Amino acid sequence: MTPSSVLLLLLQLCSLQLMLVAMPTCHLQGTLVQEAHNLLRDLGTPFPVHCLPYNANISFPSSVFPAATANHQQCRRALWVVYESLDKAGPIFNDEDHVPPVGEGGVNWDVKKLDDFKNVQDRLQEQGSCLSDVDTSGVLSPYFSNVTAVIEQENAACGWQALRRDLLWVLKSALQNHHKCFTWSRAH
Repeated sequence: MTPSSVLLLLLQLCSLQLMLVAMPTCHLQGTLVQEAHNLLRDLGTPFPVHCLPYNANISFPSSVFPAATANHQQCRRALWVVYESLDKAGPIFNDEDHVPPVGEGGVNWDVKKLDDFKNVQDRLQEQGSCLSDVDTSGVLSPYFSNVTAVIEQENAACGWQALRRDLLWVLKSALQNHHKCFTWSRAH
C-alpha cells in the first residue's frame, strides 16, 4: 500500500468518524422514564373493576411496540412509542376543562404526584421531540381519541383510569423489553 493510499484511507476514516459524531442522536433518559412510571404507579389505586366495561372502547394497540431487540430502528420505534404516548397524553392531562374528577365517583389521585408526573412528562417530551418524525401513520391517534371521548362524554373517572393504566403499561413494557434503548446515567 502506498503512502498516499494510507493517507487517503486515514482521511476517509476520520471523515466517517466526524460524520458519526456530528449526527444528531435522539435519546430518552431511562431514569426519567422510570421516574414517570413510578409516579403514575403511586398516583392512586389500581384500575377499578367498575371501569372494566370501558375496556371495549379503550384498548391500547399493543402491537405498536417492535420486537424486543436492540437494533437502531427498533430502538427508535420503541422510544417513539414512549414519546408519542406521553406527547398525546400531555394535552389530556393539561386540559383545564377535563381535569380528573376527585372524590366519590372520581379518581383518588395524589395531586402532588400528578404534578410531579406532569413535570417529568414535559421533560421527556422535550427530550424526545426529535422522535416526532419517526412514524406518521397515526397508529395511536384512535386510542387517544377514544380515551378523550370517554373522559368527555361517558365516564370521566374510568377514562382517566384507563389512560393511567395504559401509560403505565407503555412505560413498563419499554423499560423491560427495550431497556438498552434508553440512556442511563452512570453513578460518579
